[in-house]
Amino acid sequence: MFGSLLVGVVLLVGGARAAGAALVGSSVLSFLAFLLKGFYGGDHLETLVHGALILGSVGLVGFGLVGLASGSHTPLGRFPEALALAFGTVIVGTLLILRIHAEAACYPCFRGFEDFWVQTLLAFNVAFLAALFLAQAWRSSGEHEEDDPFVDWLIGRSGSGGPPF
Repeated sequence: MFGSLLVGVVLLVGGARAAGAALVGSSVLSFLAFLLKGFYGGDHLETLVHGALILGSVGLVGFGLVGLASGSHTPLGRFPEALALAFGTVIVGTLLILRIHAEAACYPCFRGFEDFWVQTLLAFNVAFLAALFLAQAWRSSGEHEEDDPFVDWLIGRSGSGGPPF
């Protein structure tokens, strides 16, 4: 949860708004599941894992779509960087899911992940996150290298007025 939040903030600042917003939204709603665990019976580890995964998936999709609508910036939100991040997401996500699948039934630290639907939802999350990177790469490949008006205003590249800070 905290790792996703940190990576999400780095991606947001780096320009990959869709994936960054998706990871931040997933982290926030997963934490909300932890806070609300008493309302849905999350006192058991398996139930807490399931609640966090479901709410985290909702946050991933919802915030990811909002981030996709907000566009992207250089360097991480543009082609080819976003394409490389998509491939990296697929590789790392697949390896993590395979490890969870191999060890979920054997070790107590993976309790809650042994169900097939949980692993399928994790695979969907990985695929959706990679698709957000690919969508940003595709959108940016058709764009010309134009300056962003907000960035121009923020750093003072425009002819009218200086930077706000």
